[in-house]
Amino acid sequence: MNTPPPPPGYQKTMLMPRRDIGSQLPVGTRLQEFVVEGLVGVGGFSIVYRVRDTRLDRVVAIKEYIPAALATRGANGEVVARSPNHRENYELGLKSFINEARLLAAFDHPALVKVYRFWAENGTAYMVMPFYDGLTLKKWLSNLGTAPSEAWLRVLAEQTIEALAALHGQKIYHRDVAPDNVLLLHDKHAAGSFLEQRPRPLLLDFGAARRVISDATQNLTAILKPGYSPVEQYDGDGTMRQGPWTDVYALCAVLYSALAGKVPPSAIARVVKDDMVPALQLGGGRYSPSFLAAIDAGMAIWPAGRPQSMAELRARFDAPYEPPPPPPPPAPARSGLRGWLRSWVASRWPRWFG
Repeated sequence: MNTPPPPPGYQKTMLMPRRDIGSQLPVGTRLQEFVVEGLVGVGGFSIVYRVRDTRLDRVVAIKEYIPAALATRGANGEVVARSPNHRENYELGLKSFINEARLLAAFDHPALVKVYRFWAENGTAYMVMPFYDGLTLKKWLSNLGTAPSEAWLRVLAEQTIEALAALHGQKIYHRDVAPDNVLLLHDKHAAGSFLEQRPRPLLLDFGAARRVISDATQNLTAILKPGYSPVEQYDGDGTMRQGPWTDVYALCAVLYSALAGKVPPSAIARVVKDDMVPALQLGGGRYSPSFLAAIDAGMAIWPAGRPQSMAELRARFDAPYEPPPPPPPPAPARSGLRGWLRSWVASRWPRWFG
């Protein structure tokens, strides 16, 4: 029996693996003056290798662009789009990857990834970075098993604020600050265990970062992480502006998750019904009111209610805390028309009922 031809415009639906088995480069592969020595990590958009720089005889890391849903590795080692339908998005992602490398290479901050160099080859692109030794904040908190001290969180927040402020000064917003995107660097020479060390955060995964000029369009690709992405990142038509306040929300959500021991509710769920327990209530007695109040302010649902810059957020951490005034007591109930009339008159001419 002959199968009828598909109708015009028909496209076969294909189930794509998240990552092809063996898609990473084998040990011993040479990329210019670098030789692959091992695998560091595999993500949805890239693979990171431990490599040796044969010119300088040092170990560094190389990040290779190879998005699992869009590309695969050919027999000759080149990275190619999975199909003609994926080519346009693959090439757009490749351009973004190179822009990310160029962006990071322009900064020199201890809490930002340093890029030594980058280049395009084998149908893809690579960026060379230092080989960082540490754990993600997510893993660190899991190993700690309890909420960290306020002093520790303040150091973490201060260093992250400085890094984000440097980005914001160039109209660059990270938009993906989360515990799994913060690496805590390990100081092998410091006393005590890794869990007791002073935090040295490093912001990772700038795939979400975009350069935004003040008068340019804000049509940014939606990148969402429930619990850490603010409501404006859920806006599909770009009517809600994103800016420093977007990273303010995410950083405060990271601090909230550290003291709460769980991911905060998603911003979009809070719009419908805000059941999030305030940090002031959650951490009362363990952390200073000013620190907790700053976290709550940074996690205001709507952008206008948050600190508008990293400098404003930093100032909130030490601002004198003034508890809100208690709500006024409910007016005593009065029955019948006479009681209603008396209340109405008293509200307008209180001296008559003094």
